[in-house]
Amino acid sequence: MSVHSMLLPGGVLRAPVWDSATGRSHMRDVTDELPSFLRMAVRTHDAVTLRDLLLLAERHRDFLRPLFTELLDDFVEEVQRPATDEEICDLDYLEICWEWLSIEDRFDLNPVLVGRNHREEEAYSIEAIPTFCIGHLPILLKPRFVMEIPAEGATGIGAGAGTDGGGRAQGMFRRELRRGFTLHDVFDAVLSEITSHGPPTERDEWWREIGSRQNPPGDAGSGSA
Repeated sequence: MSVHSMLLPGGVLRAPVWDSATGRSHMRDVTDELPSFLRMAVRTHDAVTLRDLLLLAERHRDFLRPLFTELLDDFVEEVQRPATDEEICDLDYLEICWEWLSIEDRFDLNPVLVGRNHREEEAYSIEAIPTFCIGHLPILLKPRFVMEIPAEGATGIGAGAGTDGGGRAQGMFRRELRRGFTLHDVFDAVLSEITSHGPPTERDEWWREIGSRQNPPGDAGSGSA
């Protein structure tokens, strides 16, 4: 059985720790020792929110900032700003899933953060949405993914069916796989997505420049993954 830590609402991390007195591992609060558990597989309670995760990161800012981003403080401050009813994003939840990339004979997996609604298949980009609009949303983990690769030749992100020289469709290798997440993966996915356009001021400037501020800041239709 895999050994997991557990991320709970309020930014509490619990993990199995060996107790020499009993000769067994016991789950205990290891929030203050988070750096030692970054590479342990993690599960999240379904009520853990983006705000919980950012505030947890802030508690360990001296250790995490060099690993992930110098912008951590900016987004921790932003996520705590109160949002009006008009600013609250209408997504149902956030999801961390695997994005796979094939380049020649090498495959890379990257954890990515997207926005989701329960009754839709579509995933939405949240890169331009202020964190105070989505800070209340729970973060769910999706360890299962489908890898589909042309049997010959074609490469790319989520590569689709290719054709041979005569325009005939190639065979496909398709398999459903599962890979769990570490706490490092979770921080990586979240911080990479929300800081992709720099600090909040630069993100908002970029959003205005592309003319998309005609949509409300929390509009889930702001883009798709």
